[in-house]
Amino acid sequence: MSESDANRPNNHSYNVEADLLLWWEDFYLPVFEYVLPKMGTLEGKRVLELGTGTGGTATLLAKQGASVIGIDLLSFRLDEAQERVRQYNVTDAVDFFLMDATKLAFADDTFDYVISKSVLVFTKHTQTAEECYRVLKPGGKAIFIENMQNHPAVWSYRKLFLKYSDELHYFSLSDINTIGNVYKEMEHREFHLLSLFALFWQKVIPIPFLYRLTLKFLKQIDAFFLNKLTILKRYCWITAIICKK
Repeated sequence: MSESDANRPNNHSYNVEADLLLWWEDFYLPVFEYVLPKMGTLEGKRVLELGTGTGGTATLLAKQGASVIGIDLLSFRLDEAQERVRQYNVTDAVDFFLMDATKLAFADDTFDYVISKSVLVFTKHTQTAEECYRVLKPGGKAIFIENMQNHPAVWSYRKLFLKYSDELHYFSLSDINTIGNVYKEMEHREFHLLSLFALFWQKVIPIPFLYRLTLKFLKQIDAFFLNKLTILKRYCWITAIICKK
């Protein structure tokens, strides 16, 4: 197992359409800008998305040339997802199924990639990681974008407003390493330490100019401190884990 946060050169460029990230787009945009180049060219690749929700990520990947299957446990979300792929004219490239991510109804070695966003927190991490490993082709990658447990502001918000949060399995750095042990290789990067505080100018006192300016500044501060003090990664909001079979 290896871990590297270094930027590696690649020959593929991606235009991440923020509107397809659907919520918290300003905060998920840098995550996808990190993840997508790690996937390389998606033309002709088979991708499984766990917890597809309303289909934003599935649509984004299909627009890059992938053949995508999105699964979810909520049928009304799949109806919304189907409408989204129609809106973006990628219906031929995407299929949706009602399915449990911990019990995938696919044969071994089926997919080039598995991707999820805020799904493993609802499951036993290792069980889901092992199931994803099973359906991946040799050399395939599983990409888990998940919420971490120790960001002070997010932790406080969960305790005050999310009554079910104690039932969820938010990630620690130790949990990330446990996921990595299932796979041949693993790398990860953490996002958003101070940058979340820019939301003051969006949610409390809405001043768009100050929100954008503060967000840009705090993201630069985050990049500096997370590079210099790796211990701070445990206090970030989001982790992106890239595992190779």
